[in-house]
Amino acid sequence: MRFVFLIPALLLCATPALAQSNCVEPQRPMAVRGNQASPDRMRAAMAEARRFIAQSSVYQECLLREVEAAKAQAAAAGQPFEPMIETSARYKVEASKKAQERVGAAANGALTDFKNHP
Repeated sequence: MRFVFLIPALLLCATPALAQSNCVEPQRPMAVRGNQASPDRMRAAMAEARRFIAQSSVYQECLLREVEAAKAQAAAAGQPFEPMIETSARYKVEASKKAQERVGAAANGALTDFKNHP
């Protein structure tokens, strides 16, 4: 049974470690129900959504800058660039863009519900 856990650990140690990112992914805001929210809560929710979308854009730019820096570092050292670095960053950027879209759509839906609630 111990070997089951040991083999994956050894495999992880045997592969070259990818550089740790200094980019911080923002935390998604809590969803709000527009038909139950007070005006103050709705304003706060919209501000949180805008802040998340802006912070996500900064996060995405940071990831892409790290890829470019890794490429430059590899070229300066005469080493081949590890394409997995770019693949991982692009995956994170796409996931972040989808999160932005979901948060924006949820905020707009909540605002519509808020406006249509008596």
